[in-house]
Amino acid sequence: MEKDNIHWGSSVPKGWNGDWPDRFQTIPEKTDYKRTASNYQVIEYLTELAWNNENMHIERMFISDLRRIAPYIVIAEPRVTTPEEAQESGKLVVYLQGNIHPSEAEGKEALLMAMRDLLLGDKRHLLDNLIILVCPDFNPDGNDAFSVNNYTTICGSPQIQGLRHNAHDMDLNRDAIKMKSLNMQGLYRNILNTWDPKLSLDLHCMGRVQHGYAILYAPSYTPTAHPGPRGYTTDILFPALIEKMREDYGLESFTHADFDWENWPPKVWHAEKAGYSVEAKFIANAIGLRNRLSILTETPGHTGFEKRIFSCYAYILTLLEYANTHANEIAKICSEADEDTINKIKNQAESGLLRNWVQGDYESHEELIDLYAYPKREDGYIPGTSIRRTGPRDGKPEQFQGIEHWTKPVGLKEALVPRGYLFPEELKRVAEKLEDHGIKVEQLSNPCTATGFDYEITEFRELEKGWIRLYHMTELEGTFRESKRDFPAGTYHVDMAQPLANLIFYCLEPEVGDGLAGWNYFNEYLKAQDALEKKVFYPVFKYLTKSS
Repeated sequence: MEKDNIHWGSSVPKGWNGDWPDRFQTIPEKTDYKRTASNYQVIEYLTELAWNNENMHIERMFISDLRRIAPYIVIAEPRVTTPEEAQESGKLVVYLQGNIHPSEAEGKEALLMAMRDLLLGDKRHLLDNLIILVCPDFNPDGNDAFSVNNYTTICGSPQIQGLRHNAHDMDLNRDAIKMKSLNMQGLYRNILNTWDPKLSLDLHCMGRVQHGYAILYAPSYTPTAHPGPRGYTTDILFPALIEKMREDYGLESFTHADFDWENWPPKVWHAEKAGYSVEAKFIANAIGLRNRLSILTETPGHTGFEKRIFSCYAYILTLLEYANTHANEIAKICSEADEDTINKIKNQAESGLLRNWVQGDYESHEELIDLYAYPKREDGYIPGTSIRRTGPRDGKPEQFQGIEHWTKPVGLKEALVPRGYLFPEELKRVAEKLEDHGIKVEQLSNPCTATGFDYEITEFRELEKGWIRLYHMTELEGTFRESKRDFPAGTYHVDMAQPLANLIFYCLEPEVGDGLAGWNYFNEYLKAQDALEKKVFYPVFKYLTKSS
């Protein structure tokens, strides 16, 4: 239910960020929210915090392509310095990430402010049950590629912004499966595969929107993932956060989606209109394949920089308050998903009856919803400037009623889940990529015979896909055929009886659009087999049983 004291548009409560001495103020606070921090200024700020508290440990996540350091911070009481210490503590590990897209800098700045409150302010109680990992600047190269433009899809502040992509012009939030960037490799190697956070938050901003909410949110939407963590996030955690954001901060929040801009007044609120598919190329979706809770947030670009930072700050602290109170509950949801995943493989896979989704989409929820939105956008110059922008939109938005809510993920096509996979020794690159994801891969020390399924490829297509940037991908079409085959020693073997079984399935199934086949990891092998001209077999065999 709406409150009278909601902060609509760019409105923020007076003094929301506290009264801090100059050395603890962030760059936006020092510049009336006209600037965002460089990578050096982020590190300088973290150094100031480190010299003034005892609950912070600094590690290096990666060194970027342009040799910039991306640190991550471990915040704990008492201090924790290793994943082993975190596990022994019994506390819930949470991971918070900002600046994957540096033109969306509010997440970075909000994390620095939240860290200040956790370490020096009145939020230290959140360390009772939590160990909090923070990477405020996940894309330091894009952050420091500062640019000024004639046109801005955000409110015009910060006036000088970083670029969305990294030094290789790569969108890092499309890299969670192929994992080609140093950034994403560092995240998996030093966070996901070691600290194993049970809850993750990835902070974003979306420029060209017209909804009236302070912040939007989404869980992992990939249907292949275990439904437990997603169901808990969607049905229990999100409704609780909506109420607390409204009660504690005067902010309205809702699910991440967008309207059809060309048809107004709006009739449909659809996740894909916001460019967010159910594919696991997005880091929040990929983390769901690991049986963990993950959240993506988006602030609207038409509100002021201070408001966007405030909205992220409020969401971070509201989420941490919830996680601190429900730490055991969240841990249990994840451990139950792990156990269920392994048990299904051990008890059902050999029968050939176990299935999972290889393709998915969204469908509408049954109930229509009412949504806040501003009038249809108009582009124009900011008065007295040479800068064009979308908007402005401020003040209380209009409420539109009877909107279809297309954010329910559903599977469209399923495939048999095997007991394991076998593929040839020459595909070492594939084995290494699976290991980068934290998947256990071995090589056969002795030959074996396996019964299961080959996939005969009838169509092999290389194409370009993308939303903001195009990227090269591969599509395969074919048919599974029952088979019994002999495999030599040295063959790579992936036993599915491990917690990451859903991720293994997603990576290796030929019909998954953005699995390893989709990201071209088998192209060289298939072209050598003349796949462009004739039918060939996909080199990954899915087996039900195998024997020496």
